[in-house]
Amino acid sequence: MTWVHAIPLYAIKQGLLTVEKKGKKNIFSGRILEIEGLPDLKVEQAFELTDASAERSAAGCTIKLNKEPIVEYLNSNIVLLKWMIAEGYGDRRTLERRIQGMEKMAGGSAAAGSRC
Repeated sequence: MTWVHAIPLYAIKQGLLTVEKKGKKNIFSGRILEIEGLPDLKVEQAFELTDASAERSAAGCTIKLNKEPIVEYLNSNIVLLKWMIAEGYGDRRTLERRIQGMEKMAGGSAAAGSRC
C-alpha cells in the first residue's frame, strides 16, 4: 500500500470516510490537513500526499519536511534548469533568475557551484 492510500484507508476503518454515495461521510471535506512525522519524505512523495488530499475534497494540506529533502529537490531542479539553458530552451535570463532563487533557497549547496 502507498502512503497516498494509507490516510483514507485509516479514515474508512474509523468510520470517518465512506465510499457509498448515499449518506456519504468525508472527514476531509473542507478541512486543512497538517501532516507531521514524515520529515524525510522526498518532495515528490509529499506532493503525492498533498495532491491526494485535494482528491478527498480537503481545503488544503501541508507537510512538515526536513531541510535535506527540500535541498535535494532544489539541487535536482537546478541541474535540470542548467541543462535547459545549455540546450537553448526558453529565455536564458529567466531560467538563470530561477536558478539564482533556488540556489539562495538551497543555501548555496553543491549543485549551485557550476554555471552553464
